[in-house]
Order: sequence, then structure tokens, then C-alpha cells
Amino acid sequence: MRSLGSDGAHHILQYAFVDDRGTVVLSACARSTSPVAMLAPPLPEDLAVQPLDPEAFEYLMTRLCGGATLVAYHRVLQGGLLPYEAVASAVSVECAWRRFQQVARRRGIRLSRGEPLALNDCLEKAGLPVPDSEDAAMRALSIRALWRWMEG
Repeated sequence: MRSLGSDGAHHILQYAFVDDRGTVVLSACARSTSPVAMLAPPLPEDLAVQPLDPEAFEYLMTRLCGGATLVAYHRVLQGGLLPYEAVASAVSVECAWRRFQQVARRRGIRLSRGEPLALNDCLEKAGLPVPDSEDAAMRALSIRALWRWMEG
């Protein structure tokens, strides 16, 4: 997911989900009741879509996440920005960031303890392409590629 900004009352986020086959099954903008809405920059005036309301988004997410294993980068943060019912309906929420640290050490990839690892850092260290866009669907596809690299 990525932040698009705030409309003053809500944080507007782009969410994207990719299945295990690499198909983008959802890319949507939604109003979040996140308490950090006031910290987000204002929305661009030319936002091309009308964000989903929180209730409609919660219904959609609960149906999409139900019975699924969700893989996120920084699962606590990402899972915390999903509706509670959606996370509760998932089988599990896995963390690509945490797993990368374990796999990288086993494979002899040097990691600095003081250096935070962003998704693009992990992709580079794994020799995978770094997306040239902050689009949530592109990031979701990159997380899937990183997860598959860690499985291989």
C-alpha cells in the first residue's frame, strides 16, 4: 500500500493485492480511519479516482483476505492499516522484511545492523529488479518476487 495523502479527515491509501500466480487481484484507493491522517500531506487536486468509503472497503477486504495468507513488507504496519475484520479473516500475515533478514544471513548476504532495509534495498541485495514506480500494485508484485526468491 502507499499513501496518497489526506483529505483532512481521512488518510487516503492505495492498496494492492497480488495472488501467488502474480495476478494483481485488487488495486484500489480507500479512505482509512487511520489516526495518522493529519500527518499525511494534502491530497493532490487531480486525484483521478474517488476513494472507497471505509465500510465498502472493509467488506471488500474481508472477502478478499478471508482464508488467505497475506505477505506484507513490515507486516505490523501494513496489517495495521487494513480493516481489523480483514486481518482477522486471514489465515496469517507474514513479514517479508523479517524473513529476508533470516534468509539473507543464511545465504551470506551482508546486512548492516544499523541500516534500515527498505523493500528496494532487499530487492537489490537479492539481485531482483527494483520497481520504477511507487504504485502499490508494482510494490505488491515486487514483494511477491522477493518472497519467491526467498523460497527458492
